[in-house]
Amino acid sequence: MVKYFTITMKTSIPTPAIIRLCSLYQLVCRMEKEGIPRASSTELARRTGLPAHTIRKDISFLGEIGDTGAGYEISRLRNHLFSNLGLKREKKACLVGLGRLGAAILASPNLAGEGFRIAAAFDSDVNKLETIKTAIMVFPSHEIVDIVRKMTIELGIIAVPADHAQEIADRLVAGGIRGILNIAPTPITVPAGGCFVRNIDIAGELRILSAMIGNKKA
Repeated sequence: MVKYFTITMKTSIPTPAIIRLCSLYQLVCRMEKEGIPRASSTELARRTGLPAHTIRKDISFLGEIGDTGAGYEISRLRNHLFSNLGLKREKKACLVGLGRLGAAILASPNLAGEGFRIAAAFDSDVNKLETIKTAIMVFPSHEIVDIVRKMTIELGIIAVPADHAQEIADRLVAGGIRGILNIAPTPITVPAGGCFVRNIDIAGELRILSAMIGNKKA
């Protein structure tokens, strides 16, 4: 069954459409920086690999955008997606796990200006918390529930070993987290309703790419 959730008061949008619209937003931001003024749904389809009718239908979930007879005006489309996908309000995020991957995420400059801000980070190793160099507030993992609740953090990133991922997810949910990006090497689950999860399976994605390469050679 396809999941639905509300982005605006206008409609409930299927999750697959949300994923495609977020990818489209990333694309039109890049096109705007390249100085491309307009693009048809056919051109957007060529760049995304999606059918043109799917792109038009997904955009229609967000309401009227205006005359598209000569294609979409890129700046208007970007603003339309930005406003109606709920990206206008900055959301606070937290990171759990300050190993090599977590530390790299914490230091990444690419997160700035993307509609969310890492407001806190957690790790179970107190010695690591005392030595890590960052402007972001860091806390021991046992304080997750209290800190997430106190700081009204909405998004959580899990970058811990597989055997601790579910425990961390449970703490984040208990603190009121509304969305979790899990990059630990194991899937997590949360109670239905109230919190959305994206499990990023790196090995699985590499497997898909390997299969695609093998299929093309065949």
